[in-house]
Amino acid sequence: MTHPLDSFFENAAAPVLLIAADDPVVGALPTGFDGSMLALSQVTPGAVHKGGWKTVLLVASDRGALRQAASLVPRLGQCRVVGVWLSQGLSPLPLLPRAEWPPLSSLHGRRLGSPEEDEGVLTVARFEAPVGAHQVLKEMARQAVPGVDTTQQGVVLAYAGRPPAPGLDVRALRLADVAEAGDAERDVPPDVVLVAEPPVADEAPAAHHVIDRAPAVVCSPLDPVDEQVYNPIDWRKTWDLPLVDLRSLAPGPCCITESVVARARAHQGVQLDLGAEDPQHVLRLAMAGVPLVASGRQPRLDGELERAILEGPDLDDPLAREEHSLRVRRLTFDRHSTLAWRRSLAPSGSGAPRHPGLPPVSLLLPTKRPEQLEFALGQVARQRGADIELVLGAHGFAVDRARVAELLGEVPFTLLEFEADAFFGDVLTALTHAASAMLVMKVDDDDWYSPDAVHDVLMARRFSGADVVGMPSEFVYLAEPDLTVRRNHPSERFSRFVAGGTTLLDRTLLSALGDFRRVRRFVDTQLLTAVEAAGGRIYRTHGLGYVLHRTSGGHTWERDAQEFRRPDIIDTEWSGFRPSRAMELDSEVEAEVEAGAGRSVGRV
Repeated sequence: MTHPLDSFFENAAAPVLLIAADDPVVGALPTGFDGSMLALSQVTPGAVHKGGWKTVLLVASDRGALRQAASLVPRLGQCRVVGVWLSQGLSPLPLLPRAEWPPLSSLHGRRLGSPEEDEGVLTVARFEAPVGAHQVLKEMARQAVPGVDTTQQGVVLAYAGRPPAPGLDVRALRLADVAEAGDAERDVPPDVVLVAEPPVADEAPAAHHVIDRAPAVVCSPLDPVDEQVYNPIDWRKTWDLPLVDLRSLAPGPCCITESVVARARAHQGVQLDLGAEDPQHVLRLAMAGVPLVASGRQPRLDGELERAILEGPDLDDPLAREEHSLRVRRLTFDRHSTLAWRRSLAPSGSGAPRHPGLPPVSLLLPTKRPEQLEFALGQVARQRGADIELVLGAHGFAVDRARVAELLGEVPFTLLEFEADAFFGDVLTALTHAASAMLVMKVDDDDWYSPDAVHDVLMARRFSGADVVGMPSEFVYLAEPDLTVRRNHPSERFSRFVAGGTTLLDRTLLSALGDFRRVRRFVDTQLLTAVEAAGGRIYRTHGLGYVLHRTSGGHTWERDAQEFRRPDIIDTEWSGFRPSRAMELDSEVEAEVEAGAGRSVGRV
């Protein structure tokens, strides 16, 4: 029987070091294997393995396993060939060599096996001169996801008696025992030491002179899910196959990998028993947005998340199915992502924000319509799950500052006033320069936003690593015919376009682009075109938290109402105002909608 790596080892320069990131993935060794094998689970803290290797190959099930194992890779010495085999990976790994390395002579990536028997993907980097193999492997793990955040929120972790948590943290310390964390000779002591069992009093490390306290010792009941690997990217609104049992989808010892999630996308949903499955696997499916039909209980999951999973969706209703998926993936992100998990480990008194590691956002609200101001401020005031401020631009009229403060409540704001003939692009640039947050998000004065709209765009930015993130204008309310249309825009994928009233990006990127272009109309199109021309990535998240409002005029982006009703782009059409349940309109907001639209509000 052939092994997927037979051809690789037939051409690999010996001696070879084969490294197993997660032991069960290797199986029988290839027939052409001539070298040594190293299981990372057996590596002792501080170990050095230098055997004069000419080829080093690390084997892992997928990017999640690779990123989790990165901090375990010991010093391996130098060699010319370094590879990674992801036995259940979806695509070869990228690698941009670091400046201090010798030049690459080749970088090859290919899928192994036949379409019927997929054996994963192999990536092999060959260098013109020897390079530190462990450094290359850690860099491949770092670049395995786009836009990876390696700051880890400033929390320096160490692990004693247990493996590292999911996610990438190549600087994580591995200690033989808890007491090592307090070693006075250590220049970079940990803030937190993770242990497998609850600590006893005499195991506490000594106070360290660098941080002026003893590292905290924590036994975490449940590790997080790596949201940068398992996430809703490539979510499908429709399905080809019926509900499937998890054990049929992933037979044998159940292990949720990227390939299993990809197969689950084609199904209406996945059925499972919460009590019988590893909660880590449940979290991966939940964070990926896979609709779950569950029974049993899992006390290690967040209680609200468990209840949301058990409620179950009406799988025959595509919109209800997506609304359920959104609620579950949002709760998973807020309670069990690496971002939320690290925030919970942060030492008290660190001044951490209330939300799970999400950065603050300045909302940019330019308006030329005084009659829309109170409605727009109400949309801002109802935002939750994110630290926001409002930068308001009154374009051609004066604003009562006290009334703005009253309507915004606890949301801080900055008010700028502009002459009526000011360029729209100049107004947005001035608002950006007045913002205090590094991230800015443009919002419109007549559109509806769910209370989670800002949070969800930030969440998508985290798991996608994109430079610009926004929602599609999937739901559109057409005022004159009094219709709500749902367009068939795909969501949760990289794209060239997002709705201008939901666009979020970093001020540093915006400055590099020359700020907003000095135009009177189509300012959103100018921005997205500039981002694409600069090589930036644009990500379109779900469209359930935003309703575009179209009237007969007054827009900087003019389109005939019938353009929104073309048969080729319409999914559903309802009479009246019919937002998704994700909008969570309460009675007060409904009254505002009725007053603004002149129509009654219904439910999809």
